[in-house]
Parts: sequence; structure tokens; C-alpha cells
Amino acid sequence: MPFAPRPAIIPQARSRASRPGASMRRAFTLVELLIALGIMALLVGILLPALTAVRRSADRTACAANLRDIGGQFQMYLNDSRSRLPRVNTMPSLSPPLNDAPSIVQVLEPYHRGATGVFRCRQDAILAAADGVPQGHDTYFVREGSSYQYNPFTAALFAGQNIAELKNHRGGRLDQTPLMFDYEPFHGAAGTRGSCNYLFADFHVGDLN
Repeated sequence: MPFAPRPAIIPQARSRASRPGASMRRAFTLVELLIALGIMALLVGILLPALTAVRRSADRTACAANLRDIGGQFQMYLNDSRSRLPRVNTMPSLSPPLNDAPSIVQVLEPYHRGATGVFRCRQDAILAAADGVPQGHDTYFVREGSSYQYNPFTAALFAGQNIAELKNHRGGRLDQTPLMFDYEPFHGAAGTRGSCNYLFADFHVGDLN
């Protein structure tokens, strides 16, 4: 009887799932993903405050530039008024009004010619709950027409007088006498250095020492 060869047995290829280490590799990839997500969350937590601080610093610089521009307008006003300080209503929104004087924005209108954006600080926000601001009126720029207040002391005592009188009052100095400043500490906690920008009577902008 002739010899019949036995059919060759072809081994079944193992599925990927049954290969040694496959599940371990998938688990390791998941761990890597979780680690990456954790690192990203950590970086966001670290960088977000820094980015916020950078933005606030940029806004404060822009605010100071606004006051320098306003200072230039004020100098032109003084040139035309023979150095006499204006009558100004420092809180135009009050009812009844503080007085019948125009706002500082109105006083300087011939020099800004309606370009009132320079009177708006990007960090402008009414912070005091006692202000009783109507809904939708949440900035001084909206309520008063300006983020910057004309010095109420100067408005009350020196309206119509020569600006030089400011330095004659109690030994004052023009470079230490604020003309205008942020209505509130828009740029930091009240009382901290840099929380407000000031335009002084010598027309430099800086902090109140």
C-alpha cells in the first residue's frame, strides 16, 4: 500500500490581542496620555497667572499713555486760557449735579475733537458696591464719560486760578500735585504701588509717592 503523506499542519497566527505584551503596550500608552494631560494642566496653572499679570501690566501702560495724551490736551488748554485752571464737574453723573460746570471731557473737547477713547482705561470697572450703579452701567467711562477723575480738591479751590498757584498752596510742588487719576485703583489692590495712574501738574505720569 503506497504511503500517503499526512497533510501539513499550518500553525494559526496569534491575534494581536493574544500576543505577549500587547495589552501592556496599550496600558502604557494610556498612562502616557494621562501624564501628558497632567503636565498640560500643570503648565496652564503656572502660566495663566503670569499671562494675566502681563495683560494687566500692558493695560496699565496703555492707561498711562492715555493720561499723557490728556496731559498734552490740558497743556494746550492752559496755553489758550493764559494758564488758568478750568471749572470742572468731577462727578457729572450725580443727581442733583455737583455744580453746573462741564466735565473734563467737555472742557478738553476742542483738543481731542470727539476722540474720547483716550479717556477710557481698559481696566475700568466700578468696584464699590455702594455706588448704586444702574444695571448695564458698570464702568466709569460709561457713567462719567471718563475713567479718569479731575482732582476734586483742585476743582473746588483753584478753578479760574493760575496753575502756578498749586505750588504756592502749603508749599506744594507741581510734580507732586495730581491733576487727574484713575477713579478707582484699577491696576491692583488699593494702597499698593502701581494700583493707580496719576497725571501730575507738571504733566508727568506716575505713582503717588
